[in-house]
Amino acid sequence: MVSHRYAIGRKESARDRITYHSVCVLEWEHGQYCSVVELAYLNGIGGYQGKSNFYDDRDAKVPNQLFRAFPPELIQPWLDNKAEIRGYDVEARNFEEFKKFILKYEGNDKRFVDPVFNFSHEARLTLRSKAQIARYLINYSTRDADYATLKRNCQTFAADFCAFVAGKKNVSPYSPLVSSVQWENKAHYFLYDSYAYESVKDHSNAVYAKKEQRREQLKTSFLADRNRHDYDA
Repeated sequence: MVSHRYAIGRKESARDRITYHSVCVLEWEHGQYCSVVELAYLNGIGGYQGKSNFYDDRDAKVPNQLFRAFPPELIQPWLDNKAEIRGYDVEARNFEEFKKFILKYEGNDKRFVDPVFNFSHEARLTLRSKAQIARYLINYSTRDADYATLKRNCQTFAADFCAFVAGKKNVSPYSPLVSSVQWENKAHYFLYDSYAYESVKDHSNAVYAKKEQRREQLKTSFLADRNRHDYDA
């Protein structure tokens, strides 16, 4: 897990100084590249013309290499109350090379401020191919698609994902401010198909609909009985 503040090119406010972004970095056994995984605003990269901090050509003339790979349906305004999980294959072949990349762009006039490499552990998952990791991420993101600044954000995802992949219990969001605001580990979200679950809201709506349906059935039955008795009389 890597956590950092964003470089904003001006004096930081009090809020800027306590706002950290966390990502997860996966090393692969083939040693050809690493993958960076993050949770952030839905459509954020498409809406920002493919300008990811994890590629050298972020500020190249539009379209850069990442943006050229985007299909039209991924290019739309971002939503700051909904989340997506992004996976980038990057040139760094291992975590040490990735750290060098981060430090290369450290500074308030660059990309990363106060980068912290705050968690590292071997993967303990038995099933951990790229396709399997992608399936876990889809399960997690579709189980809860909301984004909330303090309750469901990049840091809560990074803590959940690191705990899941490493098989560790006590992995918390980097910022104490986030970890102390009603946060609980949801690593189990990675394991199960989201379509098999329904939210409390959906469940309540379904119960209400069933009650209404039953009420209409009883009403129809009552009217039919009354009409029948009226006819018989």
